[in-house]
Amino acid sequence: MARTLPALALAAFLGLLFLACDDGPPPSAVDDEGYLAVMCANLDRFSDAILVETEEAGIAAVIEDFIDELEAVAPPADLRDFHEAFIEYLEDAVDDPTSPLVLPPPLPDDDVRERLAGKERSVEECREPTFFSNPPADQ
Repeated sequence: MARTLPALALAAFLGLLFLACDDGPPPSAVDDEGYLAVMCANLDRFSDAILVETEEAGIAAVIEDFIDELEAVAPPADLRDFHEAFIEYLEDAVDDPTSPLVLPPPLPDDDVRERLAGKERSVEECREPTFFSNPPADQ
């Protein structure tokens, strides 16, 4: 019995350590079209929230869902820096959920942006052109 307690304590500690390090499943790798599907669906949800939500908390919830969906995907390699910057942009917007209406989003490099813009029409979720096709004037 004396040896069992330390062994059980160690097992419990290792189990807790494993749970603390487990951040859930790894992000799913997506291609350009898969990435655009996530972006366009969530941009539509944000636009809808701006029109129908009566409180900022409702818009913030949509932004938080957007962040969760982006964190669940691993974009193509040349989109990773943009992906991280865009998530940060959205995280900043949670406290001021209407700020994306006036603060331009980060953009990927021009060649990547143009590549994505060229694929928007082939993605069902992209019913409206995004900032990949129509970058803000000041960028």
